[in-house]
Amino acid sequence: MENFLQVLFGQINYIIPYKAKVTAQYEEAAKKGEKDVIVSKFEYGQWIHSDDWINIANFFPEFDYHMPVNALISMYYGFDRLTAIGDKEYLIEITVDTEGINKYDVIDIDTGKNVAKIEYDNHIRYCIPQNKVGKYRLDVRTNGLQELILDYKVRYVNGEVDKDTIKIDDLLLTK
Repeated sequence: MENFLQVLFGQINYIIPYKAKVTAQYEEAAKKGEKDVIVSKFEYGQWIHSDDWINIANFFPEFDYHMPVNALISMYYGFDRLTAIGDKEYLIEITVDTEGINKYDVIDIDTGKNVAKIEYDNHIRYCIPQNKVGKYRLDVRTNGLQELILDYKVRYVNGEVDKDTIKIDDLLLTK
């Protein structure tokens, strides 16, 4: 009985509201004809009881747009790419004139520690908390990447930051 109540509590308080929220985001993006879509990620996985044989996190979209759930949702709605980030995060996407597997780090300039997961093809994609712009920077000191940058975007759920507000120098660690 306790398991049942935990599952019911989790569904009522976290899963059902999240499903309604993210479905509205999918439908709004589809209505606008967007192809590269950002939605809210599910941030309450720790509150949802799951047995050893099921991982509830596998049923929600993730940051990595290559994941099966993201791909299936994209196919259903007609998106080219679907990315899930936190409501208080920025998705940084830097377009570069190179492709391949290289090691790139996003570093907290106060501690020197690597702080973000990076996806890379001809775009370097990573998330940072919105309040860490200028503190979390892509390390381009040794890899010659700075000369290869073509463009950048700073996006969030439901929008994009103007390039006059956040400049490329706010995102790069050059010295």
